[in-house]
Amino acid sequence: MTTPVAEAPTFSISLRRSGGILPGRVLESSLREEELEPEEAERVRALLDAADVPALAARSPLAGPGADMYQYELEVERDDSEHCVRIAGSAVPEGLRPLVELLERRAHSAPPSSG
Repeated sequence: MTTPVAEAPTFSISLRRSGGILPGRVLESSLREEELEPEEAERVRALLDAADVPALAARSPLAGPGADMYQYELEVERDDSEHCVRIAGSAVPEGLRPLVELLERRAHSAPPSSG
């Protein structure tokens, strides 16, 4: 019996949101392709494609107007490459917004960690 070979490289994404009106409140979320159902993994791949993370990482950090804004740090490992995007909450591009919102929802629905 042979072990199946992965058809496509896997992805791993982490998001860290800091700042805002209540400094010190940090929101963290991550997901790995192997944790997802195939349909959801395909949806996240489409979000990554739409966001064009490599291009955003090349322009990072992205600043925007406004005090007390959230600051996001997004790390993506995909296709044997790693990219990090640092971005002000007021500067999140429309193409990246659905991915950020997905990760924020995951963080809010995760059980609290004990520590």
